[in-house]
Formats: sequence, structure tokens, C-alpha cells
Amino acid sequence: MLATSIVQGHGYADITTAAYTPSNVFPPGYPLLMTVVRLFTESFILQKIVNGLFLLGSAILLFFLIRKNKLSDQIAFVASAAILLNYQVLHFATMMMSEMSFLFTSVLACWFIYKIDEKRAFWKDPFFYLAIVTASYNYHIRTQGIALIAAILGYFLFTRQWKQMLGFAGGFAICLLPWMIRNKIAGLGQSRYMDIISMSNPWRPEEGTLGLGEIISRFFDTFRMLITQAVPDSILPYIASDYGTTPWYGWLIAIVMWTFIGIGIWEFGKYKYLFLFYILATFGVISIFSSPSGNRYITPLVPYLEITLLIGIHTSLSAGVRKLKIAKQFSPWILVLLFLFCSFPKLQSLRAINTIPYPTNYQNFFKIAEEVHKQVPPTTVVCSRKPELFYMFSKTAVTMYAWTDNEKELIKGLIDSNVEYVILDQLGFSSTARYLYPAIQKNPDLFPIVMHLKNPDTYLLKFDKEKAINKFNLTTHD
Repeated sequence: MLATSIVQGHGYADITTAAYTPSNVFPPGYPLLMTVVRLFTESFILQKIVNGLFLLGSAILLFFLIRKNKLSDQIAFVASAAILLNYQVLHFATMMMSEMSFLFTSVLACWFIYKIDEKRAFWKDPFFYLAIVTASYNYHIRTQGIALIAAILGYFLFTRQWKQMLGFAGGFAICLLPWMIRNKIAGLGQSRYMDIISMSNPWRPEEGTLGLGEIISRFFDTFRMLITQAVPDSILPYIASDYGTTPWYGWLIAIVMWTFIGIGIWEFGKYKYLFLFYILATFGVISIFSSPSGNRYITPLVPYLEITLLIGIHTSLSAGVRKLKIAKQFSPWILVLLFLFCSFPKLQSLRAINTIPYPTNYQNFFKIAEEVHKQVPPTTVVCSRKPELFYMFSKTAVTMYAWTDNEKELIKGLIDSNVEYVILDQLGFSSTARYLYPAIQKNPDLFPIVMHLKNPDTYLLKFDKEKAINKFNLTTHD
């Protein structure tokens, strides 16, 4: 939608509002990439294909990265091909989300770091500048990309390339300026991510904020979850994880897995610092900004973990085979059986998910959106728990309700946003039952039913703004 806003000449703005409000809720990197797609078509499918190409490009680049470290073509092929069969990665590669472009730009930045010729002055090397631009763009796709910046600076530091480190830091700072200046001119505040650090639960703001000690405790709890549950769950999906307390065997599996990953990282010579710091920095960033929440946020890191795991296993087995004098070398092709064993059942499951129709709750949601598109002007403001998804089918202005259990505050938010219709859905998000439904239930006179679809019950409600103003003695922002 941000890409569509750019193509239509509204700038980087929220196209779901009637006023096309300038936005900085999401970084600009992924929408700018999708702008190229939107110039040609509004099709969802082409965006998904582009994401698939980003994944393929990442695997190819990682193949050459492995080869460049003088590892065999066979292990390079096996390790990089395994990425294309990873359930977690493929799952996100089919979505209209930024994970794959983020993955590709991170791998591309590492490739440019590899290509820098250390025998010439770095300021004369075009690959140094390409690394700066690509890593900076990676950061502008997802703020999590600050981990890649930290990893590259750490690599230069530990390889004693002081001038390169300072030059890279300066180049990154310069690349930040355009977006910062634009936000300043547009009168937009700081990134929303800064506020998330201190929130107890971003999905339940009424729970308040955390103190420093609680933030530190959450950091280590999330870090533990990532290394003992999220990573094994992403690479070895046979290991069930409820993302609660890690059992003893979970620690054992994690120790074995991370031992092999560590061996694989070590095989990259001096570039091991680049991989090591990227993994640690990513875990650090995720642990600072979020509560233990599964393996979603490590998706762009999974390919790095998978290739180092397989290289570590290959290196260890090769050493064992040589020591036992069983053979001259261990064939990497045997590892194909390992990742096929891990991947095939999950791929079957993913295939089944992608070929079935939408669940009935989403079918009802989209049917109402399509009906709204037919019946009302595009400037009509509709309130929905998933405004972006609703917009894709309604093409109307949309907004979210306030996440508060205070019915007066929630209804005041609807008034201030000039909401005319409200969607009461059963998509499964807890905030609907926690905030929106109670407010509607207590004030049915403000929300007459316009459309009702069953199995499950999904409603399009008309919001009576004037009656709400009188009932709660409120004023508007008009």
C-alpha cells in the first residue's frame, strides 16, 4: 500500500487514510522495492514471485560465499540448497512481507565485504561503498538491520581494519540522513520501535511499562528462548516447542546444535567474525525489543544458521572419518538425506496450507470488504482489526480501534477518526474480544447491523457518530 501511494503520486504516505497522511510507521526499504512492481501491476502474485526471487538470489550468493572460503563445491551446494527447503524460510517467502528482501540485502552486503580487495586503499575500492549502501538499505528495510551494521563494524574491529571501520560508520551515518531529514520535514516523531522497548506487552498496552530490571530479565528470557527453542524449531522442525520453559533435553539439543554451528562459523576464516557478530547482534536486538514470541523474527537469520550447521556437521564427520581411517573424506551428499528428512513433512504441510481455500473466517472478512468496495466511496473510513488486509479488498480508508478497555476512550477514538463503519470479525486476534467487542456489546444502539455473515458470525456495523457524541458528551476534532 505504501508502494501504491508512491506510484499514485502521494509520496510515502498512509493510503488507507482519506488525507494520505505522511507515514514512518514502517521503514521505506521494502515499499520502495515494491514500487517497481506496482508500476506494472496490482497483482499480489507478482509481489510473491519477487520475494521468491530474493530467496533464490540469497541462496546463490551464499553458495559463492561458501566457495570463496575454499570449501568444496559439494558442501557449498548442499548447504545453500538446504535453505530453499527450509519450512520457516519458505513460509515467509510466500508472504507479501519484507523478510526475503531483508535476507537478500544482508547476504549481498556480506558478499561485497568479501569482495573488498585488502591490497588496495579501501577508499578506492567500489565494493567498500557498495557494502555501505547495501547494509544501509538493509537497515531501511527492517530496523533489525542495525545488527548487520554492528556485525560489519565488529568484523573490521577484530581484523584490525581501523580506518575501514571508521569509514563504514561514517558512510552509514550519511546514508541515514535522507530518511531522518524527510521525517523532520514531515513533522514525524521518532521510530515507534523505541517505545516498544519499555512496554510490558506491545499487544496489551494497558499492562503498562517495565522497569530497568524487568527489561533486563525479559532480555535474558528472550535470549534463552531463541537459542534453545526458536533456532532448533526453525531448523529441526521435528522438535516440538511450546516456547515455554526449556526442558533439560531442549538444552542438550541446543548445545549439540550450537556446537556444530560454532564449528561451521570457524570454517569461514577471518570472516567468522562477520557471521558470529551478526548472529549475536540479531539475537541481542530481538531480545531488547520483544518478549519471548517464537521464531518469527529470526527468519532472515535462519539461512546463516543452516549453512553453518551443515558445514559444522560436515567438518566434524570428515574429521571423524579421517581419524578412523574409514575413508579419505566424508561425502557432503549424505547430508542431503538429513535436510530432506527434516524438510519433507513440513513442506507437505506448507503445500497443503497454500492450496486450500481461505478459512471461513477470512472468507467472510474479505466478502464484506468486497461488498464495501461496491457500495461506498473510497473516502469512507472503516474500522477493522486488520485494516491493511481489509483495504486490499475494499480500497476504502481504514483505521484501527484504540487498544483500551475503556469503552469511552475507544469510542472517542472512532469519532476522532471519522469512522463510519466497524468490522466485528472472528479472525482470532485477542484484541477484538478484549477491546472492541465489549464496547459494542455495551453500546448496541451505536452500532446497528448493516451486514451479517454466519459460520462464523462476522458483522459490518454502522457507527452512529452523532449519537455517540451525545451519549458520552464528547467533542470532535473536526
